[in-house]
Formats: sequence, structure tokens, C-alpha cells
Amino acid sequence: MKGMSPTKSGVLFLIMVLSSIGASLLLSLLAVWGGSFDIPVNMGIILSQGLIVIPALIFAICAKASARESFRFRPVKFSTILLTLLYVMCLEPLIMTLNAFTMLFTDNTAVEIANGFTEANFSLSYMIFIIAIVGPFCEEFVFRGIIFSGLRQSGRILAAIIIQGIMFGFMHLNVNQMAYAVAIGIAFGFLSEVTGSIWPGFAGHFMINCSSTVLAWYASKNSELMSAADQLTKETLVMAVLSYAIISVFFTGLAIVLLNVIAGNEPGGKMRLLRSVHPVKHHEVGCDGVVHEVKRPHAITIPAVLGLLICAAMMCLNLIKN
Repeated sequence: MKGMSPTKSGVLFLIMVLSSIGASLLLSLLAVWGGSFDIPVNMGIILSQGLIVIPALIFAICAKASARESFRFRPVKFSTILLTLLYVMCLEPLIMTLNAFTMLFTDNTAVEIANGFTEANFSLSYMIFIIAIVGPFCEEFVFRGIIFSGLRQSGRILAAIIIQGIMFGFMHLNVNQMAYAVAIGIAFGFLSEVTGSIWPGFAGHFMINCSSTVLAWYASKNSELMSAADQLTKETLVMAVLSYAIISVFFTGLAIVLLNVIAGNEPGGKMRLLRSVHPVKHHEVGCDGVVHEVKRPHAITIPAVLGLLICAAMMCLNLIKN
């Protein structure tokens, strides 16, 4: 069968997971053998993005996938981008809740990455380019583009949106980023479905990464803020989780309303999300000339489950080590 499919998306995800873990292990071995060997933080991000983009492109080409369907580069209205930014602002309390919750038992990985850039004396503009432009584009292109296009061939659109979001979160291989990345991935999956494009998700992704990068850069230059961050207690984090959670209930509901507005703002973007866009069952004429009822494949496949289990195992190992 030409084009991406749920199975191909699952295999692609498994390959990306194995490639990322393999590259990490190889770099660790080189550090042991080479003594002072240490890959720069900017090259680490570029390498990690390359390990998801290159396999995705190879898969799409080998599968003879339609560029329009798989890459989802469809242009959208400027008003849709503006509505998307409001949509993301409404999701921020939920993201902050999940981030604060995971910080109860693990470090803030995004801040550590940003600190790595500032310690290497990279400029803020370069940090924004790598963290807020290169990263978001690659991730939206792969997860809300190629992988999602394969999963939605199951006809189970809501399941496809949720699964690609979980894949996206688990691909980060750390509990802190995984928690809010799953939420972001699902939210941007809805955007990709109602607009038929990855560009709104890219705009929202840019906004999240850019704001966190600027804040981390500013905090790294302010000794008082750094000292306050280091002195955060579990009691303070628990209060933050409870406060953000209460606020997020209202604003997440508002985000759902905005998603409906965004859907209505794009041609053909009506909210069709709780039902199948394609029939789960369809009819095909067999080689014997008889019409057979054929059931579409499930959105979740064995390769996808294997990839998720490997990611979960790696995150558990990282928690134990920390």
C-alpha cells in the first residue's frame, strides 16, 4: 500500500527511539574512552533533530507518500496563527501544572538545556534559532506531519491524535519534558487535524519554546532569580501545582472553545474530531471479483507499543539514577 499507514508510523517511531538511544550510548562510550570528549549542547540538539527528521523523510519517500498529505504544509490564514497564539496562552497553566508536578521528583530539563547554551556563551538570538525554530519545525514536521498522517489512515482520528501526542512526549526520554510534551503534542494534533497544516502547531511550539528560552536566559543573568530557583522547596512546588491546576481548568476549557473557533476559521476545518473522518470499514473488490468488507488497521500497532515501552524503561532508569 502506497503512503504512510499506522504500521509504518509505528515502525518509524521505533526506529527513531532506537536511533536516539543508540546515539546517546555511543556518545557516552566516546566520553569514557576519550576522557574529555563532550559534545556541545547546540550540536546535541541538532543531532537529536536529525535522528528524527532523516528517518521520517526516508520513510515518506520509500512509502511513496503524498507530500500534501504527509508533510501537511498547507498554508493557513494569518488570523488562524493569531488564534493559535491565544490557544497556546490558554494552555500555559496546564503546561505549568505538569512541569511543576514533575519537578517534585526530577529536574527541569528545559532549563538545564537553556543553561547549557548560556554557559557556552551563545547569544540569545542563536538560542532562539536552535531551540525555538529548528527544534519545533523538525518535531511538528515529523509528529504532526508524517507520523500523524500515517496514524489517521486508521480512520480513528481521535485515537491518532492521542497516540502521536504520547509518542511525541515519550520521545523526549525524560519524565519532566514528557509530561507536558504529551499535552502539547495532543493539543497540536488537534490543530493539525482541524487546519490540515503543521504551521499553526509550529507557531504555537515556537511561542512556548521561545518564551521559556528567553526566561531561562534572563534568569541565568540574574543571580537573585537563580538563587531563588535553587531554593525552591517541595512545599512551594506543591502549592504551585495546586494553584496552576485550579487556573488550568478554566483556561483549558477556553482553549477548547478557541479550537472550535480555529476550526471554523479554516475551509473544511469543522470539528469532526470525535468521529472517524474515514469509515473504519470499507469495501474492496478482491482478485476473485467479489466485494469484500475490509476493516482499516488499528491506530496503535505493535512497533509503536515497543517504542513506547523502551522509552518508558529509559525514563525509569533515568529517574533511578537521579
